Amino acid sequence: MEIRFGLHWSLGLAQAETVEPELFRLLQYMHERGSLQAAAKDQGVSYRYAWGLLRKWQRVIGQPLARLERGRGATLTPLGQKLLWGQRRINARLGPELESLGSELAAELRAVLQVDSGPPLRIYASHGLAIPLLRDLLQAQRGIRVDLQFRGSLDSVRLLRGSKCDLAGFHLPDGALGARLAPRFRRSLDPNSDVLIHAVRRRQGIMAAQANPKRIESVADLAKDSLRFVNRQPGSGTRMILDLLLEEAAVVPEAIHGYSTEEFTHMAVAAIVASGGADAGFGIEAAARHFGLHFISVTWENYWFALPRDTLSKSAVSELVSMLRSAEFKSQAGALPGYDAAQAGTIVPVDSVIAYSNAPVVW
Repeated sequence: MEIRFGLHWSLGLAQAETVEPELFRLLQYMHERGSLQAAAKDQGVSYRYAWGLLRKWQRVIGQPLARLERGRGATLTPLGQKLLWGQRRINARLGPELESLGSELAAELRAVLQVDSGPPLRIYASHGLAIPLLRDLLQAQRGIRVDLQFRGSLDSVRLLRGSKCDLAGFHLPDGALGARLAPRFRRSLDPNSDVLIHAVRRRQGIMAAQANPKRIESVADLAKDSLRFVNRQPGSGTRMILDLLLEEAAVVPEAIHGYSTEEFTHMAVAAIVASGGADAGFGIEAAARHFGLHFISVTWENYWFALPRDTLSKSAVSELVSMLRSAEFKSQAGALPGYDAAQAGTIVPVDSVIAYSNAPVVW
């Protein structure tokens, strides 16, 4: 059994009407192509249908959503832009959470219905674009049911230690920065019984508005008086990286306007910056490129799956490792901006990544 939740909009001045999903796709294509005719073609509908849909919602709302000029194409009005970016922002924020809820409810219903299809592979993981890709490939090509829930890096490994999941996804930056953060995972990972599987390398940095109008060059610039920032939640690997970078740059969080404004995914942060709700955020390059943002690279990081060593022989885990090593996964994940999947599927000891010594844990 599989459950997927979706979102729908209702708009109207007097009485709200349900919005056809095609409207948002039409606005998106018009924004990208600058032409209603090209947008209709991209969406696979007739020009007449696209024009009728646009006119309908302009009549319902009472304001134009786009301006069409002969010889000059089509441009979205400020209202059309707000609707489009509002929809993308909501999907980016709620999409992963709805996926997690769907997985939870599907498991509960299978138990009630006594559907004996075997337990799913439970993955709790820090948010990333390659992880849903891996899940979809496992389900479509290997028949492995995956219960994927997005959590912060620290929460994921803690839940693994509590036997709440089969694999925990977390990430650490390269170099000295990663060495400083790695000890935070000591309490939840046992070098004698756990191992790590390499998933991908990816690039983290500052996501800024198109053309970088605030002239951001480093994390120190996030403290500029006029700059509005959007952050990730405490416990996320990205938030931990940013906090250490700010510490190294001698920037106190209180100096950043919006430091306490938090989102739970890279895509949600990027969507807020793209919609004009903030001037900058911190996250992966792929999310920035997806929304057409300017990206300032700061660090590369490795994304790992942690799991008990004795589960490597389980069928579902073996299939996951095989899929990570497959040419298809490496090709699709490596095509994501700022991603490198060359080492995907490599299995290493925990203590080759996380040093276990008497050194204090930096919190």
